[in-house]
Amino acid sequence: MFQVLGLIGSALAASATIAKGQEVKRQKEAEAAQLEQERFQRKIQTMEAHNDILDEYDDAVEVNESLFGFMNRDDDNSIRAFRESQEAIAGEDTKRIDFKGVAEREQLRLRKLSALRAGDAAVRASQMSALSTLASGAADFYKSS
Repeated sequence: MFQVLGLIGSALAASATIAKGQEVKRQKEAEAAQLEQERFQRKIQTMEAHNDILDEYDDAVEVNESLFGFMNRDDDNSIRAFRESQEAIAGEDTKRIDFKGVAEREQLRLRKLSALRAGDAAVRASQMSALSTLASGAADFYKSS
């Protein structure tokens, strides 16, 4: 009688262990989905920052052209050099922001993959633990019967 109860207890413990592993996997999948959402938002933020710099550059060019036109210096070499300098600065800023955005999105992608792997590993570990519990319970059952 007690041997059967021990075997049933082992089966229940094994079932609980598997359920725990599956729950960990569900949590890790939810974490991965959240990281993917964050990655998408980061892409949007990067594009917005990129466009903001270009808008600021366009505004600055318009203001400077108006000012230089007012001063009758709209074909001066110093203006051309100033314009090229501003273009270079805007280009460097957008490249820096774009690279930073790519790096952050890649980091989020890797964290997502890590979370998914951790969920799969939790399921495998719970299955192995459950199998061990069942084997131990069966061995105890056969020893005592």
